[in-house]
Amino acid sequence: MSVQLTVVLNPSGDLDRIDTWIVVDILRATTTIVTFFEMGGKVLLPVEDVEEAYSLKSKLGGKWLLMGERKSLPPPGFDCGNSPIELLRYNLRDFHGAIMTTTNGTKALLRAAASSGTVFAGCSRNATTVVEAAIERGNKIGILCAGRFNRAMIDDTACAGMMVEIAKDKIQSLKLNDGAKIAIATWEYYDKNLMRAMTDAEHALSLKDLGLWSDVEYASRIDESHTIPRLTLWNNLPAIMV
Repeated sequence: MSVQLTVVLNPSGDLDRIDTWIVVDILRATTTIVTFFEMGGKVLLPVEDVEEAYSLKSKLGGKWLLMGERKSLPPPGFDCGNSPIELLRYNLRDFHGAIMTTTNGTKALLRAAASSGTVFAGCSRNATTVVEAAIERGNKIGILCAGRFNRAMIDDTACAGMMVEIAKDKIQSLKLNDGAKIAIATWEYYDKNLMRAMTDAEHALSLKDLGLWSDVEYASRIDESHTIPRLTLWNNLPAIMV
């Protein structure tokens, strides 16, 4: 049986019904989400806007970490930004969970949930593991790139291309849509070197200007994690858990 692999380069259009979506926002939401669970986080509540995040924090109390960004920096009153490096400083086992809102990534996760029963957070750190998990769950796999401001970005596209290559190595009969072909062409253009793609990426360069290049370097590490964050429900709220 053939497997259809669909890559969507930004989340602005309608999404097809897919067995499993892998949402990629390598700079930095899905990298931060994977790191959160690697470091012992229990549950992460993704929300679309800052006001909703404030409201949830008020209801749930101080043992919930408020994290995220607008214009790449934490909004006023947030405990930390959308930074995997910053997250490494916390003992996440001391918290009941986290509330997270970002400009692109959390919105893409919630959009993907509307067209699939299974949504994973993917990045370079868990690339092979998350692709294998998606393959096990059906013959229609999607990779949704969060992009930036509803535009395709080199960083997410190259990461998706790497995942397409992983899938091609594991599936004998794999059909690719145009987005998947563009993604793997981008991956090959940068000689299958994610750090080289990052160095040329608009978003990465803007993070460098803000003094956040260490996040870019961290996000470029490949297959260092077997963590598979999945979107589910917690107390009737959209939640990411492992």
